[in-house]
Amino acid sequence: MTGRLRVDGDRGSATVWVLGFGALVVAAAMVAVVAGSAVLARHRAERAADLGALAGAQQIGRGTEPCQAARRVVAENGAGVQSCTTTLDASGRSGSVAIVVTQAARFPMLGSRLVTARTRAARLPP
Repeated sequence: MTGRLRVDGDRGSATVWVLGFGALVVAAAMVAVVAGSAVLARHRAERAADLGALAGAQQIGRGTEPCQAARRVVAENGAGVQSCTTTLDASGRSGSVAIVVTQAARFPMLGSRLVTARTRAARLPP
């Protein structure tokens, strides 16, 4: 023996570490994609709810049904109105519209889910 110790048991261990690290990076990227998709879906539902409530509030005091205008705008944004409530003051010229909107969203590896958003808009007296 020449005094050198030869160990063959560690041969290929770097490959295992690289594959493990690569799998971790791919998993983290997938989590980021799903989280980003969830945020985007929530923003889309909130946008539809906000625009619908504003359209409904704009119709208060004009003789038309505020919830009908809200439903039309929400549908144009690819969502559906789950509930719509109009509250008017005594004169009927001011009030508020509160709506709850649901929108279908598709997520990678999770499939389709419903996203819900709530909002309220008001029209003040002139």
